Parts: sequence; structure tokens; C-alpha cells
Amino acid sequence: MSSKKPMPPAKLPVYARRSPAGSPKNPQNVLDTEPNGTRDWKRLLHCVLAIHNPEHSKLLKTVSQKTMLDRERFYFKFWDDLRFNTTFKDADPRVLTNRQVQAVANLWAERKLSVATVHNYLSFLRTYAAWIGRPGMVRDVATYFGADSHYVHRERTAKVDRSWIARCVEVEAKIREVTAYDPWVGMQLELCYRFGLRAKEARHFRPHVAVIPRDLANPRDAQHFPDCKQFLRVRYGTKGGRPRDIPVKTPEQQELIERALQSVAPGHYVGAPGRTAVQNANRFYNVLRRFEITKAALGVTAHGLRHQHANDRYEELAGEPSPVRGGAGAGDADGAARMAVSSELGHGRVAITDAYLGKSLAQPRAKSPTAGDEAVAPPAA
Repeated sequence: MSSKKPMPPAKLPVYARRSPAGSPKNPQNVLDTEPNGTRDWKRLLHCVLAIHNPEHSKLLKTVSQKTMLDRERFYFKFWDDLRFNTTFKDADPRVLTNRQVQAVANLWAERKLSVATVHNYLSFLRTYAAWIGRPGMVRDVATYFGADSHYVHRERTAKVDRSWIARCVEVEAKIREVTAYDPWVGMQLELCYRFGLRAKEARHFRPHVAVIPRDLANPRDAQHFPDCKQFLRVRYGTKGGRPRDIPVKTPEQQELIERALQSVAPGHYVGAPGRTAVQNANRFYNVLRRFEITKAALGVTAHGLRHQHANDRYEELAGEPSPVRGGAGAGDADGAARMAVSSELGHGRVAITDAYLGKSLAQPRAKSPTAGDEAVAPPAA
């Protein structure tokens, strides 16, 4: 007989049991039974979010944790403003009217919120109105601010170069300073600089599953770089979960990849081992503040490295500086360069490159192509 003791059965994962439909704790039951005029508005809002917050506003899919957190923060602030800073003292989260939206919009105007912020807030409210059975209730910006308001027109074209070099910040020297203090944050910044990654993409970057040959790259991305044999697949931390393949073209890029492969354990991301994604994000921005990489101090941010990469890549492909750096931004070279930059940055629409490169002076197209569209020659005169 074997003297070995039998292994205990493996424990099955325990999941929180969903409250039955008739339970007092069930969110929908709370919304249906709570009397009008209740003072416990936060409980009602929590119930609305528990039911709907994971939902995408238009598609049949869930949204990211960041989107859910941004929504939650906004909705609680909105209803707090509505109840305590307007005449709607008894506002109920189960009901939303245009008069209420107008009242809070007046507060936004008084606080001089940015144009982008106001547009985002109204988008959140449109989503919320659909959740409570009033789709289409929240109208356009002009309805609440007037047709002549500066809030109506959202400017997406770069007027100034947001690159670090435009602020006389020596990129490589500053990254070396950061690396000496925290090698992980230094590597994250270098990924933003060399490959144009967003800060979140750099923090979630997993080098051991990222390097791929050309035959495995997405043809939509590879078509813009016919001479490139190696690509970097960016999958984690991207907006909307959309992966993209970035060309590896320079010795500096290759050297950075090799360092990342040596520093990061297989299956792990660029960041201190043992830290959560939130802890790595907090560490990232704390270190940036320590080295004055902020708008208030040096006038630059981590996202400025993405701007620098975009403008440098455009100049390499078009043979002249981007419009925001004083270039002409016209001709066939401009269009091809913009499509390549758009693909590399992970934007589906070429028009988004205006926010990095400035306005193209080429003839406007009837329909803005996507980065995956093949270039079409104009008809002969």
C-alpha cells in the first residue's frame, strides 16, 4: 500500500450569486419599487450603473474598466451638481429632462470647461438617457450653448507642435534621467518615443509576444511599409482593444526591443514585478511629476512623445516637415504619409492625423479614407 496521503479535491472558484429578480437587493427591483422623491439618489444611481455601465453605447459589447470608471465619476458629479447647485433639489436619477441638462450645462459654461470636455460629457448623457428609456433626448451642443458658442465647433487640428523638441526638451537626455531613477518608467517612456505608443500601451506592453515577422503582420498595417521585415504587435492597453502592427525600422528600435526581452519575464509586461496595473500607472505619473514632465512645469507630457514620433515619421515618409512644423502638407506624398502615420498610431481615420500633424493643404477628399484603404489615383484631366 502506498503511504502517500490522498490529495484533497481542488476547490472550485466561488462567484458572487446574483440577487434573484424579486430580491430587495436586485438593482432593477430597487429602481422599480423605490418611491419618487427619495433622498437616497446615490443608491438609485448605483443601481442604474450596476445594470448598464458595462454596456457599449452603440455596439453589442462591453466597455473597458477605464470607460466605466470615467462614466461613474461623471454621473455622480452630474447628479450632485443637479441636486445641490441648481433648482432641481429633488432630481431623481431615473428621470432626465432637457431642462436639467441645460441647468448643468450652464454650470459648465461658468466653470469654463474645455470644448472637448463638454462634448464628452454630453456624449455620456446621451448614453445615460438611452439607459433610462429616453434615447435621443439629449440634443447637440448648440441647443445648450447657442449656435455661436465656441463650444459648438470642436477643433481637432493641431495649431502647435506638442513634441518635446518643440519645448526644447532633449528627449534622450530626459529619458536617461528618468531611467537612472526608475528603469521601468524610463523604458515605458522610451517605448512611447521609439514606437509612438500611448502611455497605457507602453505600461501594458508584453515584449515576448509582440515581435512578429512580416508574413504574420496585418496586411492593413504592413502595406504602408513594404521594405520592413519585422513588426511589433501592440495589443494590450489599446483603445477599444484594437491591435496594430508597428514597423521595426531603426537600430534604436531593435536595441530597445532586445533590452525589453532581457528585462521582462516571459508573459509579463513592462513594469515592476508584483505591481498591479493601477500601481504601475500611479508610479508612472508620480515619476513624471518628479522630473517635471508635466504641462505646468516643462510644458510636455508623455503623450507628447507620441506627437514627436508621429511628426518625425511623417517627415521621414513625406520628405518634408509636417504642416504643424512649417511644412506645406500638400501633394501625393502628404496623403501617403498620413495614411502610414494613422496606421502606426492605431487610428482608423486618416483625418485624426490633423490632431498630430496639422491641417493638410491638399484638396479635401469627399470621404476621409481609413488607414487600410488603398491609395486611388485621381482621374486624368
